[in-house]
Amino acid sequence: MPVVWAGVAPASPSSAEARAGPARAGRCSTSPISIEPTARGVNAAHPGHQDCEGEVSTKTSWFLFGLACLFLLAGCRPRAAAAVPTLQPVLTLAPTATPLPTPKPSPSPSPTPSAPLVALDPGHGGEDLGARHFKLDGNMDLYESEINLQLALRTGEKLKAKGFRVMYTRDGDYYPNRDKVDLNGDGEFNDRDDLLYRNHLVNQAGADLLLSLHENAWEDWNEALVRVTGGTTTYYCPDRPFAERSLLFATLVQEQVLATLRRFGHEPVDRGVVVDHELADGTSDGVHLIVLGPEDKVIKEATQMPGALSEPMFITCDAEAALMARDDVQDALAEAYANAVEAYFAAQGRP
Repeated sequence: MPVVWAGVAPASPSSAEARAGPARAGRCSTSPISIEPTARGVNAAHPGHQDCEGEVSTKTSWFLFGLACLFLLAGCRPRAAAAVPTLQPVLTLAPTATPLPTPKPSPSPSPTPSAPLVALDPGHGGEDLGARHFKLDGNMDLYESEINLQLALRTGEKLKAKGFRVMYTRDGDYYPNRDKVDLNGDGEFNDRDDLLYRNHLVNQAGADLLLSLHENAWEDWNEALVRVTGGTTTYYCPDRPFAERSLLFATLVQEQVLATLRRFGHEPVDRGVVVDHELADGTSDGVHLIVLGPEDKVIKEATQMPGALSEPMFITCDAEAALMARDDVQDALAEAYANAVEAYFAAQGRP
């Protein structure tokens, strides 16, 4: 493609020149120049002579080179610094806090009443064995304090399973009044002081109900009669402010024990629910049982809750002694006592 130099008008060839044909080699032509590179700008036909067209080509190259430099210089000139935009303060509105709903006061829950506390008093203990059973050869094979303890511990487990709280005046083979304190002030320590200490324990614990566990015994010169005499008895004290509740509990205990023994094929003598001063036990002066009666010259501290004393069988009776030694009978009697306690509190409107 022909390159036209700026400012040079292309000359139209004269007719003579057109007829003459191409210009001779080595002469410059003012006709349009076609850049056709030759070997290093040297006339191939005449070595050593610089071609006119090569000279023009060289000038063109320098012109283009200069033009490129101008463009580069123009691009390298420092530009005017861009204007730094002025930061305008933006007002940021704090989010409006959503008001929390006003809490409505919840009604205070009614306090759950604590479960009733049942005091279990296994009679005797330690060196006091209580009543005993002897074999025909005269050897002792059963004694009351151990049977009472086993019944109390089993009953306690049954009561706990029903949701009651339980305390024991003793939970082993010992006197509760271990320090042998003279509590009645008569100048000596004896069984009465131990019984008074039991009263103190149940009062201090704040028990709601008392169940004292014993076994009965028959004393007679006729040994044959002793070995066959049996029966079931439950005692209560009528001379207390809560006598009616004590009578209710004693009645429930008597009924439960009789029904339980009958399930084992034994028909016990129902000796009934008896007032406590009918029992001459040598510890109450024939008036009241210390664990049930009101305060008097002997009972320096009376129990402060309804209660009953149960004697389910006679340990001196051969048939009944054999029954009370059995684990299954002891467990059944414990269930009977627990059922009586449960029925008593249900009648009082307590769970």
